[in-house]
Amino acid sequence: MFKKTKLYVGVSLLVQAVCSVVMFFILLGKKKSIAGAFLALAAVSGAAGGYLIYDCKQEEELSFGCVGCDDEDCDCCEFGCEDELDGDLFARKDDEMEVEIVEEAAEAAKDENVAE
Repeated sequence: MFKKTKLYVGVSLLVQAVCSVVMFFILLGKKKSIAGAFLALAAVSGAAGGYLIYDCKQEEELSFGCVGCDDEDCDCCEFGCEDELDGDLFARKDDEMEVEIVEEAAEAAKDENVAE
């Protein structure tokens, strides 16, 4: 359920870090003493967000090496080689089921005609 939570929190922390840096420069120009606090917040948020995104990337272990795989023993991705990708991209399972039902009905009608 919470698979992508690390990614979302990491991205939001990086956005917060960028906003804090912008606020730091705004307050630095006005010579406010709270500017340093925004810089510290930006550093901590950026480090935490960067770590979470890096950790999420390491857990995913995405590899795209299977696209050009010509070997029969292709186990570089969970879907196998290109052989499983062949076929009609826009075919629906409902259409396949309808074809099977029609074929079964045709065979049943053929068997009835032969029995007579």
